Amino acid sequence: MGLLGLAHLAEARQAQPPPVPTAPVAVQVPVEVPIAPPAAIPASPSPQPSATPAPSPTPRPRRTAVPLQPGDLNVLLLGCDRPNPGGDWRTDTLVIVAIRPQAGFVALFSVPRDLWVDIPGYGYERINTADYRGEVTGWPGGGPGLVGATLERNLGIPVHAYVRVRLQGLVKIIDTLGGITVDVDRPYPGFAVGTQHMDGARALDYVRSRSTTNDLDRTRRQQQVLLAIRDAALRPATFLQLPRLINTLSGTVDTDLDAGQVLRLADLARRLGPSAVRTRTFDTTMVTDWVTPGGAMVLLYDRARVEEVWAELTAP
Repeated sequence: MGLLGLAHLAEARQAQPPPVPTAPVAVQVPVEVPIAPPAAIPASPSPQPSATPAPSPTPRPRRTAVPLQPGDLNVLLLGCDRPNPGGDWRTDTLVIVAIRPQAGFVALFSVPRDLWVDIPGYGYERINTADYRGEVTGWPGGGPGLVGATLERNLGIPVHAYVRVRLQGLVKIIDTLGGITVDVDRPYPGFAVGTQHMDGARALDYVRSRSTTNDLDRTRRQQQVLLAIRDAALRPATFLQLPRLINTLSGTVDTDLDAGQVLRLADLARRLGPSAVRTRTFDTTMVTDWVTPGGAMVLLYDRARVEEVWAELTAP
């Protein structure tokens, strides 16, 4: 199946609502009791003296995402700290990769793991629980299928394919590539400012550090590492070895793309070049902090703002 075939599959998936699994298996997971975020309570207006009202400003039209074109794909990239064997896990990295061959760009949109969302069949929880939920209860498409359904329900973004990497698999990928080069633009514990060459273990420490920052900054560092991996993989000497490298990742990476599709996407990335890559993370205009009744710190999203940012990011 080529990129065009994947696009037809994408359109077919978009046309149907996410299927609901039958008879889900009960799962014991230490998560918050599902609670919907609080509704906004309008404040009572203060008495004001009479005055001639000023003309209201003309509202700026809100941008909406353009329809998918032939060959377009949204690939879900998941990084999880999944134990082996058994045990539950949480998604540590969640990135939607928008591939737009006709428009000539690839866009990375990182979603924070603490986002408080309505997971189909489970109610409100952090989005980082959806992969585990879907995997152990037999949701169609497994964990990635439920994450995709959650993203479409809450943010209106469809997902057509996925790549899921265990964090130890990330270490293996980076080490197999001979390490990566990252420009550390601010100090973190154990990391000074400046260009640094990192092996897999050090890169993993870099993307997971939260001691002096928050989840939004962590998603930015994750994108840095992903782009550094791309640069390392597309070096001429390395690119020719990609088929062999893909085979070495068995057991640490799973995807619904076959090896040929992965190689074609890698070749597209090589032909487009670094300047054709767009990136965006969630920021404070898109989310607000909220503490659940159970005391958990989560992020509430502004769907209209998220949709606007996604439309801007993926505009031709």
